[in-house]
Parts: sequence; C-alpha cells; structure tokens
Amino acid sequence: MNTPTISAKSDTAQEAAHLEKLRAQISTDIEAMQQKEASLKEYEQRLRLLMDHNQQGHPAPQVNQHYVTAGPNSQAALDAEWEKYDRAHALLEAARRGLTDDRLALKEREDKLALREVDVARREAWIKVREQELAAADAAKAAQPEPKASFTTAPFLAARNMFGLNKGKDKAKDAH
Repeated sequence: MNTPTISAKSDTAQEAAHLEKLRAQISTDIEAMQQKEASLKEYEQRLRLLMDHNQQGHPAPQVNQHYVTAGPNSQAALDAEWEKYDRAHALLEAARRGLTDDRLALKEREDKLALREVDVARREAWIKVREQELAAADAAKAAQPEPKASFTTAPFLAARNMFGLNKGKDKAKDAH
C-alpha cells in the first residue's frame, strides 16, 4: 500500500529536478540573449555614426589607418623612413654574416680540438701500454736469477771484474 505514494513522491522529485534544470537553462539563454542585444546595440551605434559621416560628405574615419596623408612632406618622410629601414637591414645582414663566420670558425676550432683530444688519448694509451711492458720486463728481469758463471763465461766475468766494469753489481752482492 505504500508503493503508490513512494512512486508519486519520486515522480514529483524527478519533475521538480527537471523543472529546475529547465529554469537554469532558460536563465543561461536569457543572459546570452542580453549579451547579443548589447553587441547589436553597439553595432547599430557604429552604423549610425558611419551613416552620419557619409551624409555630411566626410569619409568615415578609419580605425586602422597606418599611412600618413597630411602635408607635402609625407612622401619625403616615408622615403626617409625607408632609407633608415634599408640601412638597419644592411647592418643586420652584415652582423648576421659576421656571426655566421664566427660560428664556422668556432666549429672548425672545436673539430681541431676534438682531433687533438683523440690523438692525445691515443698517445696516452700507447705510453701506458709501453710503461706496462717495461715494468713487466723489469719484473721478469728481477725475477730471473743471475746466471752462474759457466766455464765459457767465467773468463769474461773475471776480465770485467778485473777492469772494474761490474763494481756496482759486486758491491750489491757483497752487501747481501
């Protein structure tokens, strides 16, 4: 028995929400129409002003006029401004060419520096490898025991010791 009253209440609530939505849409439409009306009134005023100027025999004032129409000096002034523009343009073009030349020279210098850097890195790597080879050779030489005098080398060692060519090695052996 409660179902008919609940559905009637929900229908009324839906209808109220729909009416509220329509009311909001109508108020938005009214605001838009008022804005259009104000715009049309402004346009109408400009048209009336143009019509009044036209009826009086005066040309209508142009809002976007960029050229000078008054006096005999207007062409001379325009020519002078064009000369200024041409000079400024020539100076700008010369500066642009100079800047381009500077950029090219800088690029060339950077390329040379990059080649030099690669060359130096290659040399450093070669030096490092060579130092490692020399260190390995010194280590191998130090690790090898001195050959003992054999029958064939003994006379030469005796002669060398006798003439003093190997005194540094003998002193080192004596110290041990």
